Amino acid sequence: MNTTLRCFVGRATARTSVHSHHLTSKSQQQLAFVSSLHSPSTSAWLSSIYSARSFSAASTGQAPEIKLYQYHICPFCNITKSVLSYAKLDYEKVEVNPLTKQELKPWSGDYKKVPIAVIDEEQVNGSEQIIDALLDTQYVQQFLQSRWNDEASDKDVMTMQQFQNSENSQKWMRYAVDDLAALLYPNICGTLGDSYDAFSYVKNVDSFTGGQKISIQMLGSLAMYFAASRVKSKRNITDEKKALKEALDKFEHDGLDGGKLSFCSGVSTPDLGDLAVFGVLYSVNGLQAHTDSIQLRGGAVKEWYDRMHLSVMGEKAQHQIKLGVTCD
Repeated sequence: MNTTLRCFVGRATARTSVHSHHLTSKSQQQLAFVSSLHSPSTSAWLSSIYSARSFSAASTGQAPEIKLYQYHICPFCNITKSVLSYAKLDYEKVEVNPLTKQELKPWSGDYKKVPIAVIDEEQVNGSEQIIDALLDTQYVQQFLQSRWNDEASDKDVMTMQQFQNSENSQKWMRYAVDDLAALLYPNICGTLGDSYDAFSYVKNVDSFTGGQKISIQMLGSLAMYFAASRVKSKRNITDEKKALKEALDKFEHDGLDGGKLSFCSGVSTPDLGDLAVFGVLYSVNGLQAHTDSIQLRGGAVKEWYDRMHLSVMGEKAQHQIKLGVTCD
């Protein structure tokens, strides 16, 4: 399988101790970094070969210690971060060099995709596996139930089952992971110029040297441009902006009932499906794709996004258009 497409068609899942891996001698091609973006699984059996462990926070009710390895514009990383922020969990964020993945060597073993979390010294690979692990902890369950009790009326208090495993929650989680996330790449990397702009985030990563920032922006943008072209071909996309608009039309019509619902959860607080869709869209915050899909679109999707931003980030969204102009 072409490595530049693996991030869209295959996810390997694992949970294991960070101390159980040995040094690997596999070399990595620089431009194959896009294969490390987290994506849907074609090998579900793999997760069954790893034994499930219990985090120390799961039974004690203490907040888990979390370190998250990520790419800034990775939609799956941003899904994970939306859950972390919604649950008010503190975590250490490590930006991974997409060309060398040096931050993941040697401790992550053969797994070189992101996100990877280390939760109470246990490695968890992949956004959905990280989220499941966090939602299994007593601390997060108690916090979220308390939050829902405070925020909702008696008739529509969210439950953990409804939040995580309801048919509606899973439907929009799958929409975010399987459909919406893949459509973002052609929209942010459809031209070399757009792709170069998408990697401008590296300028704000203090852990990267000046030379690394230049090489990541130049080589990374080139690799993602070609990867986006392959995604368009694989999905038979001829107009990426139209495809993204149609995907958001579906979310507005089916998820938000044309704007009648505050959240796609159907109640007064968001569920995991809401958080996943928000995370994907937030991943391109500051880029033209975000302007097109949120600000300029307006209507029910923008109103929902603003509610989600306040719920997840704890502050009102400041929408950047062009030339630094903001709008509410």
